[in-house]
Amino acid sequence: MKFNKTFNTNLIKLAKKNLHNRITFIGLGNMGFPMGQNLIKSGVKVAGFDANNQVTENFRNSGGCNFQTFESAVQESDAIITMLPNAKIVEKVWSDAFNFAKKGTYIIDSSTISPIDAKILAEKAQSKGFICADAPVSGGVMGAQNASLSFMVGTKNEDFEKISKFLTPMGKKVFNCGEHSSGQIAKICNNLCLGITMSGLSESLALGVKLGADPKVLSEIMGVSTARCWSLDTYNPIPGVLETTPSSRDYENGFSMELITKDLNIALDCANKTKLDLDLSKASQKYYETIKNEGKHNKDFSYVFQYILNNKKI
Repeated sequence: MKFNKTFNTNLIKLAKKNLHNRITFIGLGNMGFPMGQNLIKSGVKVAGFDANNQVTENFRNSGGCNFQTFESAVQESDAIITMLPNAKIVEKVWSDAFNFAKKGTYIIDSSTISPIDAKILAEKAQSKGFICADAPVSGGVMGAQNASLSFMVGTKNEDFEKISKFLTPMGKKVFNCGEHSSGQIAKICNNLCLGITMSGLSESLALGVKLGADPKVLSEIMGVSTARCWSLDTYNPIPGVLETTPSSRDYENGFSMELITKDLNIALDCANKTKLDLDLSKASQKYYETIKNEGKHNKDFSYVFQYILNNKKI
């Protein structure tokens, strides 16, 4: 009897451990690829897909499941996670997934999109029998690589605990922000501040460099003074100050001008709808929009430092 009890207990533990171990991850960019890799490292079976077929193949070769089609992967998955550039693409992928996924499948979007779009997507998903969440992230490419992201989750309270289990292999913190779309609200507010901070910091550092200050010394001083911020001590925009940042690799493979512009536009659109006039936000958005439109859309957003330093010349 004792043996049977232990045996049954072990079976239950095993079943719980393996209950949610099959994930389809769509969007293997600078963020999505390492996020998917961290899921694999945790023991989860992950089928990865991207619009770039070579990237999809690279993911497969680095440990991803060998599903040949999106449809077959989705049919076999307990959860679908999307990490995509904009709401239009997210909506398309989710709509395709609705046609093949099992009812009760978890669908989680870690892209940054408008809270309004997130709310509409959640309503559609729930109406078709799926459990969903908006779960955008903070922490950047380094956070994705180091599995130290922060997830801001908007979902039904009763679904949060299960959804957080999908996310913890990719991050250190998972916040329960409230109902659907609340994760996106937290994310656009965070990125709005990030965009303003990076542009303001870049103006300050550019002034220091123009006056003859040593960039490393100036950054060190500001890093222990009242100007200290993440953009300074973790993501410094001056090449060579921090060797791990995009600025030290010609502003490549980071958080692109395309994406920061999109995020600030979302924030300003929401501000307009709530009748807020955000002057600093508009000024920062203009910096990034101009740089993007002058052919630097793939450069990391910290390239704004170079734009300011060179008197707004690309």
